[in-house]
Amino acid sequence: MNKRAQSKSRTRTAVGGASTAHAEGMSYHAAGRFESAERCYRAVKSRDPAYPDAQRLRGLLAYQRGELDVAIALLQRAVKLRPSDAVFHHTLAETLRAAGRRTAALAPYRRAAELDPERLDNYLDWATALADAGRSERALAVYASLAERDPSPPIARLRMATLRYERGELTAAFDLLHAWEAERPTGFEAQLLLAEAWTTVGEPARAIALFRTMRQSQGQSQDNIARLHGQLGSVLQTQGDFDEAQASFERALAIDPGQGWIHAALMANRGYQPSADRRQTMQRLIDVPETDDENRAYLHFALGQWHDRQAESAEAFAHFERGNRIHARREPFNPAEFDDRLDRIVRYFNADRFEQQAGAGLESDKPLFVVGMPRSGTSLVEQILASHPAVHGGGEMEDLRRMVTELPAVAPKWRAFPECLDAVSDAHANDFARRYLASLDARAPGAARVVDKMPFNLLWLGWVARMFPNARVVFCRREPMDNCLSCYFQIFSAGLRFTYDLAHLGQVYRQHERLMAHWADCLPLPILTVDYESMVSDPEPEIRRLIDFAGLPWDGRCLDFHRTDRSVQTASLWQVRQPVYRSSVARWQAYQPWLGELRTSLAPSGDVSGDV
Repeated sequence: MNKRAQSKSRTRTAVGGASTAHAEGMSYHAAGRFESAERCYRAVKSRDPAYPDAQRLRGLLAYQRGELDVAIALLQRAVKLRPSDAVFHHTLAETLRAAGRRTAALAPYRRAAELDPERLDNYLDWATALADAGRSERALAVYASLAERDPSPPIARLRMATLRYERGELTAAFDLLHAWEAERPTGFEAQLLLAEAWTTVGEPARAIALFRTMRQSQGQSQDNIARLHGQLGSVLQTQGDFDEAQASFERALAIDPGQGWIHAALMANRGYQPSADRRQTMQRLIDVPETDDENRAYLHFALGQWHDRQAESAEAFAHFERGNRIHARREPFNPAEFDDRLDRIVRYFNADRFEQQAGAGLESDKPLFVVGMPRSGTSLVEQILASHPAVHGGGEMEDLRRMVTELPAVAPKWRAFPECLDAVSDAHANDFARRYLASLDARAPGAARVVDKMPFNLLWLGWVARMFPNARVVFCRREPMDNCLSCYFQIFSAGLRFTYDLAHLGQVYRQHERLMAHWADCLPLPILTVDYESMVSDPEPEIRRLIDFAGLPWDGRCLDFHRTDRSVQTASLWQVRQPVYRSSVARWQAYQPWLGELRTSLAPSGDVSGDV
């Protein structure tokens, strides 16, 4: 055999060996045996350094382990090896987005869509990334182009309506959904997404009616029926119809007991008592390798809630800890980035700046902001305020967060918030303010006050003061150990990545205290501090003080807030429908042996032994 033939033979052998190792690695990967998969992928690379699939799959493994920087570097090399493959660009974009590098993710998302225009998910993900990066108008244009396709993907209509709603453009969102409904969508997926869209835009009655109609559908798969009952149960729960919600959830689990989120949702109803068989099923699902991480996390939280109610602290904490670790791995929190953001907000919004902008903004006193840490009593305070006939509870509105993502677009070179505000004229700021007011008016045209209770609006209060110099702010404060532990024991539907780690929770709690002290010192808006412990200990004087601060006449219905019939979509959907109770005060003491890390992170700098 001549040298050329020998070289070709060695190349075929290397490629063949690489292909075999690649297949083995994928098998291990699918089975969750990540270390074995990594060894196979490295073997592929050693046999054929230019084998791009191995780089991509190693990047995926690093992503699944939470090693995002490593994953990004591997995927960037993979894209260079195969620049014409849409899958490679899309995988890189997803990882960049997971790492919080939203702007950097836009180019690979767009390239994936260009390379594979027939795969609609490429466009959907690109549009969502555009919206997340503050380019809402461009995102809406991409969604609109998808909605005009034949056949059009229903998810594009849902996301377009949701984005309009988050921007405060409620009329536009409703018009989109009414037009979609008028077309009488017949496919199960389309009807399900339409019902979900009505829920998202604050029209649960429409969603429930559509879900109930869909229950009469014939010929649906068992998976579809389970999905329908689960979604219906979720909406019923937000309306306070816990009995029917439980019945619907039970129907879903009878078909598919592996839906972890339903087990966790059932536990939100404090009257629910899972049977011994149900608890054994949850534990079995946790233990089997076929259960994915998302469902396993939900199951841990559900069992954690059960053991907590039985006063079995060790068992409860073990489940909560495992569930949070899964979430922390999948959605890592960057504490340095959070600290930097807060530092810049404190530096930017000072007394001199507020003095310079005196006289700017709209005069409306309709906005009423309820802020604080999650689980600090914000839902309780909103429920009390919304029991007054002159007040509408808007819930956790996305309007301000969406504005803040869009503001950098007005600044040269896309400067971040808050520095981007230097490029925002008073006229432009008033345009944003009018957009926000239009959102409030669409929700409740005749209300004297509309409550926006997104807890972390506390980050944007400097911007609020520029738009609405007559707005009011209620700050909800809760004992730090109780507050942080309550967050750690709650599985949130989105965001709030800091809640998955006790050290991060303590850090964010102290930083939020620092920011509110800064606002108390220089923010030209009235701030009322409501202590959770005072509210549940002696509610009437606190409630009277709250209504007086809102500038409203007294109404006795505020004392019977738990009787107020309204949609509640937060984790406190059960609690706010009960009379005041004190069982959540000093709850942390039952978990003292496991809270050393939290106590340390909550302690003032240089003091890790004193009270917090």
